[in-house]
Amino acid sequence: MTINLFEGGNVFKGPEGPLTRRIKQGEIPGTIAYLEKETGVDFSMDKDEAGVPIKWLGTTGRKADSGDLDLSVDAKEIDKKEFAAKLASIFGKDSVKLSGDNVHLKTPIDGNPENGYAQTDFMFSANPKFQQGSMLGGTADSPYRGEHRHILLSSIARARGLKYSPKFGLVDPATNEPVPNGDDWNVISKQLLGQSATTKDIRSVESIINYIKKLPNYEDLIASAQETLARSGIELPKKEAVEHYTPNSPSWMRKIIDIVK
Repeated sequence: MTINLFEGGNVFKGPEGPLTRRIKQGEIPGTIAYLEKETGVDFSMDKDEAGVPIKWLGTTGRKADSGDLDLSVDAKEIDKKEFAAKLASIFGKDSVKLSGDNVHLKTPIDGNPENGYAQTDFMFSANPKFQQGSMLGGTADSPYRGEHRHILLSSIARARGLKYSPKFGLVDPATNEPVPNGDDWNVISKQLLGQSATTKDIRSVESIINYIKKLPNYEDLIASAQETLARSGIELPKKEAVEHYTPNSPSWMRKIIDIVK
């Protein structure tokens, strides 16, 4: 069987344009449940603190609607080509396309073609735990997207003499090789934000800014991101004009820890 190779984005198009549409938040659970039934793969069992399954990546289930469904697949457990062939046998080969580490499916919404179709991106990774943290989208009311978070993390890493990769985590700036434990989000949070940081502090642009905004080198940490985002008309918060720290208070201690780091 031959399946065409495509680069991400809206890959299903006809003479008159896209063959898929945006999918509403309320349509997502039923559509994914239908995919689970057809493929035999569980995408909904484990959930994050917000109650959204951790295998639902990006904005999937987190915003009012999504351009597509992004689902995490463990490449060590499921072979990508075999999975694509299985989808083709169920939905037809014209409904399945490949690009990079992804398998794309033109998916009937809620399992019913009369509802229209959504694009599902099955995103294969040998390190799904890192991928699930890397592919976090913005919150429902956030002006920032997941890509903006990566730009900010890269900026902070550069200011600290490190390098951050959305696919591998922390890598050696000279060789681009992953550093030990550089794909652990707990390690990443402490290396980039500070030793008192946790994975919750690195989940979104807002949480990152909230953590680093009182650091004395805040402007240096966000400089590269500010320059990149400004090209798209996006701004990051300015450093507070005046900051007061009470000696021995939690915020004062955190500042001292991060300066010493």
